[in-house]
Amino acid sequence: QPRMPREFSTALGALKGTLADVVRRRNDPLFRETLRSALHTVPIAATKTLPWLVRAREGRDESIERMIAENARVDPDALALEMGDEQLTWGDVDERVSRIAAVLADHGVGPGDVVVLLGDNSPSYLCVLFGISRLGATASLINSHLEGSPLEHAIVSSRGRLALVQTEFLPRVRALDRLSTLRVVSFELGELEDRVAKASALRARVRVDASSDFVYIFTSGTTGLPKPCRVTHARAVLAGAAFGPLLFEFQPGDKLYSVLPLYHSSALLIGVGSCVMTRTPLALRRTFSAKAFWSDVQRYRATAMLYIGELCRYLINSPPTELEKNNPLRVAVGNGLRADVWTEFARRFQIASIREFYSATEAPGIIANLTGKVGSVGHVPFRRFSAMKLARYDIEGDELLRDERGLCIECGPGEVGELVIELRDAPRSALGDFKGYTDNAATQKKISSNVFAQGDRHFRSGDLMRFDENDYFYFVDRIGDTFRWKGENVSTAEVAEVISVAPGVLGATVSSVPVAGMEGQAGLAALEVADSFEIAAFWRAAQGLPSYAQPRFVRLLPRLSTTGTFKLQKAQLRIDGVDPNRVSDPLFVLTDDGYLPLTPERWSDVVEGRLRL
Repeated sequence: QPRMPREFSTALGALKGTLADVVRRRNDPLFRETLRSALHTVPIAATKTLPWLVRAREGRDESIERMIAENARVDPDALALEMGDEQLTWGDVDERVSRIAAVLADHGVGPGDVVVLLGDNSPSYLCVLFGISRLGATASLINSHLEGSPLEHAIVSSRGRLALVQTEFLPRVRALDRLSTLRVVSFELGELEDRVAKASALRARVRVDASSDFVYIFTSGTTGLPKPCRVTHARAVLAGAAFGPLLFEFQPGDKLYSVLPLYHSSALLIGVGSCVMTRTPLALRRTFSAKAFWSDVQRYRATAMLYIGELCRYLINSPPTELEKNNPLRVAVGNGLRADVWTEFARRFQIASIREFYSATEAPGIIANLTGKVGSVGHVPFRRFSAMKLARYDIEGDELLRDERGLCIECGPGEVGELVIELRDAPRSALGDFKGYTDNAATQKKISSNVFAQGDRHFRSGDLMRFDENDYFYFVDRIGDTFRWKGENVSTAEVAEVISVAPGVLGATVSSVPVAGMEGQAGLAALEVADSFEIAAFWRAAQGLPSYAQPRFVRLLPRLSTTGTFKLQKAQLRIDGVDPNRVSDPLFVLTDDGYLPLTPERWSDVVEGRLRL
């Protein structure tokens, strides 16, 4: 009897397992709620999201910028953006974008060019970004917290021919050595506004290919220094077309309030994208303020918000205020919300829907929680057929585990593994496509071959997860050379590069450790030092990093341990932690006064929340 082809056998086994799950769980209330949610979203997806899968394809002129022009044509007087006392209608935005594009065209910007953009949240920032896009150029979005060598690295790796810099950040840019040939134009009470006031609107927008690059968003991933991640127009359009109708469920009368930085994918692709694609107004704040949050929500009458877990924790730890009562928020969308914070956040602020999701700027897939199951990043329907799998991972060896055939081992329910996503030769949409980075070598490091079958290719997320019997997924931790702190991904290579040149430092490795009551992982710098080492000098060197990337703990070691292949060992540092009652090496903790010795008493202050990191 001929043998059944392996692919068919695998698919048949997946189908049998899926049907068995349905039969076994048919009376489970969670299963019924999951099914109800799916049935609710199908008609929305069919009418408002799926059509964009056809429209946002290679060769088609589709972009967020085109939709701004369309919104201005359909409803020019409707509110589009506001911040403080500034309000812009769709017509205002379209006019300002066209004038900015005309000025940039005079600077020689055209299709395929890269323009560096550095600034804080504001309507001006978005108009500049879309002015770049209207010319068919790509905006490279620089983290506004960067300065010194990390800022220089980001700008140089963008390979841009022009930089648009918010006026207050000009001194940072002018202090850099390697940018002498870069043309810099200031905006927000700067040179750009003077030119725009005298300019005529661009007569016609430049057609773009949906598969071409819209923006570069910097991500540290798990493969070293921050690098520009390519985001296509199609990906931006589809993110907005998915999140706006399905997670936010925007309707007329809604308004989104966002305090997250626009140089990140959450605020730009999900926040701005959702608003543009559904013609929903967006209220911005330059930076997050727990004190001003509820006054802003009430002032703007915002019905939706974007979050990261740390933001929600700040809000529930803030003193109660009358402004939080009877607030208009009905939905919060974001990621990184811990289960204990989730429950209190929903209860205290009476937010009916919390929509947690999982994705990454470059990841070819999204998981979304539409049912409100506390602690989960979402449900993966028909998991056995999904491109998303969990592969067993050896944390100590820092590698995927493989069997005797050389293939990875798929995790079962409750097992922790790395999320890997199958890459197909012909993705069904831009959301399932991995465009990678501007550096091809960095792109290839995110791809593994022969994962579950010979010849397959998978995107490696660098994230550890688990799933339960009902196929709900839960984020566990990041692996490799990146950890998350204060809502930012921190590259250990970037931190080590800066602190390694501090006086008296002979060698440095950077890891991360969990801290009770805090989201993410706190940075730990393990140092091998000379007799001349002074912690005050080290503190001065660490200040060259963004505040969130400065190590919260320092450990002095007799020598740095390496593996047989001379890789610095970090797993043991994470296992040891920073409890001075268990670690005999000298330890320091970051305070407002610099690094101070981490005594048992100070450790108690950290654990009990009296010493804020």
